[in-house]
Amino acid sequence: MSLWEKSSAARVVPPARPRKLAKVPFVELADGRLQGVVSSGSDIERVYVSSVAAGSFAYACSTNNNRPCGGARGGFCNHIRALVTEAVLQYGGQRVARYLRVDTGDATADAPALTGAMTAARPPQADRTAAAAVFSRFLRHLAYLELAPATDPLPEMHWFPPSRQGEAAPETQTETEEVAAGADSAGTGPAPAEAGSAHPLAQPVDGFDDALAAVDALDRALTGGLLRPRPEQAADLTHLAHAVAASPLASRVAEAADKASAGAAGEEHFVALAAARAALLGAVHDALAVRVQEFTGRTPAEQEPSAADAPDAANVLAAARSWLCDLARSGWQGIDHELVAGAAPIVSALLPDPALRRPAVLLDGFAAELAACCPGATLERIPARRWGDLWSRALLLTLPGALGTAAPDRLTGRLLPLGTDLHEHATAVQAQVHAVFEPADGGPSRLVRASVSAPKPDTVVGAGVWQLLRPRMTLLAAAGEGRAMELTDMPATTDGDLLWDDAHAHPGEPADPFATARVALPTATAAATAPLDRHPAGLAVPVFLEGYTVQRHDDTVTFTVAGHALPVDTDRAPAAGPLTPDAVAASAACIALLRWDAGTHRLQPLAVESTVRRRTVSVHAGAWAGGTTDKAAAKAEKAATDAVTVLRERAGRLLRK
Repeated sequence: MSLWEKSSAARVVPPARPRKLAKVPFVELADGRLQGVVSSGSDIERVYVSSVAAGSFAYACSTNNNRPCGGARGGFCNHIRALVTEAVLQYGGQRVARYLRVDTGDATADAPALTGAMTAARPPQADRTAAAAVFSRFLRHLAYLELAPATDPLPEMHWFPPSRQGEAAPETQTETEEVAAGADSAGTGPAPAEAGSAHPLAQPVDGFDDALAAVDALDRALTGGLLRPRPEQAADLTHLAHAVAASPLASRVAEAADKASAGAAGEEHFVALAAARAALLGAVHDALAVRVQEFTGRTPAEQEPSAADAPDAANVLAAARSWLCDLARSGWQGIDHELVAGAAPIVSALLPDPALRRPAVLLDGFAAELAACCPGATLERIPARRWGDLWSRALLLTLPGALGTAAPDRLTGRLLPLGTDLHEHATAVQAQVHAVFEPADGGPSRLVRASVSAPKPDTVVGAGVWQLLRPRMTLLAAAGEGRAMELTDMPATTDGDLLWDDAHAHPGEPADPFATARVALPTATAAATAPLDRHPAGLAVPVFLEGYTVQRHDDTVTFTVAGHALPVDTDRAPAAGPLTPDAVAASAACIALLRWDAGTHRLQPLAVESTVRRRTVSVHAGAWAGGTTDKAAAKAEKAATDAVTVLRERAGRLLRK
């Protein structure tokens, strides 16, 4: 398996590009079609639902009242031409051409070339039966803006890195090739220290490779599907069962492996396989956490078990579990548009309930990736580790008690922000502020996180996402300005997450994050990790580094710290902030999150400090969270604001009819 196939945070689908939405408020590549909604130009409540089928280019266009478009007789109407034009703006011509299977020859895959190639094939006119489903998807798209932001943490968003700096540049590679190139290059920096090195991050761990090999075995079985498993898949399932033979899961996993090998697995058996996978990765997480503790000198607090109240949503969670089991039966190579579309009504039922936002956001992001890769039989490479992660975590989140929340603690004291981490997929965004909390009673300081998340349309990307989050959390502006916050009875979990409420906080004195990192971070106590969140992808440990040497080769940046080379994950520098790979490469000090993925420890910079003309200058990934005077960022945010305004106007009329 390549590094990309072993990566939990592999980029599978590039984000949509921002565009103006007045003419075509909705466009998507889904259900084997380019489809969307085009404005009539005269009545906001009347729109045209247009589509073009992949391969045959069969086209359809009608109003949302199911009246046929007069221009779509004998060829593409202006609405379909506008749809193609906006699709190229949003997704790029190469991606649209690949999805629709259009051969433009030697011509550039722009909108005129795509339209010309499709019309030259004399496509048939399709029936209008899909119009209702497409319009329903448009209404669902609008409904994202009707959902309020939330401050409960979404740990699964760690699997979804933000839109990165320069994300949409090249179109000469397929999505898979582009992502694979980035992932492979990220692992080509200087090799880690030898096994005999004294550096804690370089020390080998007994059983580490065996645990990951068992995880890979299940991922191979899931790739081919478990409806009619082949002998090699049965062997992989047996491998997984043997790996947990000494654990309390042994009998259940052995039974599940036998049933799945015979093609007779039920829900309880798929749950057992997912639990075994999670247990193995939990052990990997714990081993990595020990090495990280030796590196940072911080010991986490003990996890305190507590009673939790679970939301009452058995039916919709059972529906989600059933869909995930169907995915396991089909396998990643067997996914099709009909199967993936089954997630949409489940997500729509989950999203409005804040207590169910966690599985809803995960399922939505997962289903969007699968939809973009349909049909699975045509995929040359599959992100097996990543999809195995998303599948198993989603399945476990549907179980009774998995979403329970214990009564929170109450914290009073001073909060000193270190930096802001952004997570994002097509229809959700989360900002997570890492900080040091100093209790007012003089107790030991501790590391905490504060999160805010919001559903979003896929065209709101880059700097535009801050407008969705900013009104719900004043901490974002304080962190961007380098200011402390004074907390009074702020609710917090035992896992180190603040359940942010602006009523319990007010701005304090200026607090330089680098001063906090130098003085307060080394003595802060790390938070415990919730049992379900024990996964290597969830490791995000704040560290402060200086005195390192920098090596840069093309787009790869590596810091050498105490003789140990650490790759720097500049791909996680968000387009929604000013931090760039160039700034990272020129730095002399760095606040970062220490992560692990695809077999390697990596640094994700949150802020860097450098000397420019004898002056110390700092650049922060979340500097634009509270607003910016940067011209490019301000322009991008204004464009996103205009797009959101258009969609909210549509939502106000169409969702309330």
